[in-house]
Amino acid sequence: MAFSCAAECALSLACARWPARRLSLSGADDSASWPAASPASFASVPRACRAALAAYDDADAGDVPPPSPLCPPYRLLHDRARGEVVLAVRGLGLARPEGYRLVLDAGGPEPFAGGHAHRGLLRAAVWLLEREGPALRRMVAEAGPGRCMLVFVGHSLGAGVAALAAVVAVRCWLGRLRLRREDVRCYAMAPPRCMSLGLAVEYADVVHSVVLQASPLSAEIAAS
Repeated sequence: MAFSCAAECALSLACARWPARRLSLSGADDSASWPAASPASFASVPRACRAALAAYDDADAGDVPPPSPLCPPYRLLHDRARGEVVLAVRGLGLARPEGYRLVLDAGGPEPFAGGHAHRGLLRAAVWLLEREGPALRRMVAEAGPGRCMLVFVGHSLGAGVAALAAVVAVRCWLGRLRLRREDVRCYAMAPPRCMSLGLAVEYADVVHSVVLQASPLSAEIAAS
């Protein structure tokens, strides 16, 4: 009896080691072995961050669509000087119950594009494109063929919606918008795990995950 109890305790400790380690890690630990971004690849990130912050600003109700239980709040921006149509989605709002409903609407992996996606975030992405489709077509047409980029930006929960919206746009909306795959970009700030690895790799040229973390170089810069 004593031996079986000891074996059960050892097995329980072994099984608990992995979740305990995962709970003690941060995003910086997961990406510690990733190569640092080059200045050229990072050049668009500050502008994308400003667009993501704009989605949190609801002071000007005229620019912010009314809240929806199907999608986090967002902003649609047209930067004519740069030839960019930007769809920015905000992250989880602690006082917004619709955000929690999206997160909890997992229901198991949702089959999508030969892989799997988070069901709630995928539904939000499809709803967002259908809702803003006419405005996107109008803005892209205004810029003219080959002269416009469609940029999706999101932070946290919104990053998952933006990433999946970019994938849906590439798969299903290029013909409607008269865009090419290389005309679509997504900058996902601190994104959740919203799609299977195969999909993430297939669309790595479109969806750019942004993970900010401390590094020896940044420490040297801060100390200088």
